[in-house]
Amino acid sequence: MKKDNSLIFKLLYFFGGIYIVSFGKVFLILSGFGVDPWTVFHLGVSYYVNFTVGQITQGVGAIMLLIGWVLKIKPTIGTFLNMYFFGLFLDFNLGLDMIKPPQSLAVSIFYLFIGILINGIGFGIYLNGKLGAGPRDNFMLGVAKVTGKTPGIIKTCMESAAVLIGWLLGGPVGLGTIAYALTTGSIMQWTLDHIKLPQRAKTPGSREITSQNY
Repeated sequence: MKKDNSLIFKLLYFFGGIYIVSFGKVFLILSGFGVDPWTVFHLGVSYYVNFTVGQITQGVGAIMLLIGWVLKIKPTIGTFLNMYFFGLFLDFNLGLDMIKPPQSLAVSIFYLFIGILINGIGFGIYLNGKLGAGPRDNFMLGVAKVTGKTPGIIKTCMESAAVLIGWLLGGPVGLGTIAYALTTGSIMQWTLDHIKLPQRAKTPGSREITSQNY
């Protein structure tokens, strides 16, 4: 059966990936071993303002989206969708109360492992939707353009600052934060390579369309 990289598939990957990531965050938060850099910051802020973690995630994303825009990095529709729906999905999953807090060290370690795994897979699926970068990545690209530094250096500085400020505000930093930083990228890359959008079937005289063509 012929399949095409149509908008419906892109939307399924995009929203499905964002939802999977938000679901994985719940495991990380409940593990007690620390969370990813941005969630450290968002949770730290949540202790001082009367907003949910998801709403804070949306607010921070909106600020970074606007700054990135000022720095001449135009957002795509995916940037706006990412900003809104990730926070929405995160609050939804946290509010489900479906995942119970761990009652033992073994369960906490399992939560950390499964949370990192789910996050890496979700990021890969979301990125393979190819609807644009999120607001933090837009901000990163804007700062890189202005400063002349590589996006990798800017990303490291941004996430380091997020961890430091979040920790000072009481956000959960721990071994899980380090484990997340060391492993999520590899899981995401495997997902990018193996869980791709359905490819258009070859026809005589035409070239095959792959993810590298987008």
